[in-house]
Amino acid sequence: MLETVYGLGRLAFGAGMIAAPARLGDLLMGAGARQPTVRTTLRFYGTRDVVLGLGTLRAASAREGAGGWVAAGIASDLLDTVIQMIEWDEIPPDKRVPGIVAALGGAAAGFAVLARGKNRTSFP
Repeated sequence: MLETVYGLGRLAFGAGMIAAPARLGDLLMGAGARQPTVRTTLRFYGTRDVVLGLGTLRAASAREGAGGWVAAGIASDLLDTVIQMIEWDEIPPDKRVPGIVAALGGAAAGFAVLARGKNRTSFP
């Protein structure tokens, strides 16, 4: 059950980023997210979460265990956090904390799924 909720969350975030990159990007990065090249990059970022969400959902529905997919999501969230810290001075001050919270929140959700479930590793 938790794997399914996690997968749906990934899928929803990714789909939102693909559909409305400027709007979601503005929440996380500021007005710079409205630039065409940044919007394109945010859509790439969204595709990653769609794939992670769909992989998690497929593994969970097949009762294969989605641990590998959840672990990949955790890794991507932790790497997002590192990148945000590297680029800290370039991120508008009022967007720094929301971006870090979003990334670490995703990682924490993934760790909770792994800790609560019997997640066998299933990854293509």
